[in-house]
Amino acid sequence: MKEYYCWRCDSIVPMLEEHEWIKIEPLLRQQMLDIKDYRERTGCDIREGIEKAEKPATSMYYELTGYLENNVAAIYHHRLIDFGPECNNCGYLLRTPKAKFCANCGNRE
Repeated sequence: MKEYYCWRCDSIVPMLEEHEWIKIEPLLRQQMLDIKDYRERTGCDIREGIEKAEKPATSMYYELTGYLENNVAAIYHHRLIDFGPECNNCGYLLRTPKAKFCANCGNRE
């Protein structure tokens, strides 16, 4: 696990490496199903479903990173392999593995 700036969250967050992703990915799917099931059973809105349903993925994310992330959807985009390498100029990750320039500082790789 390494910490990098996430442009979607607009903050520095722990990014999961593949050995960590393997542990959390099935829990992410399960947590989304738990939210859906809770909403179907209770008729609640999405906010309550996220708040009240079981939280295996967010618990594992905290266990792996020490970072409390309540938004299960955010964990999906905290996978290191989905980003490009670090920018040679500013150190931020390129937004995709195919990116040719840094969206943070404009440096061309």
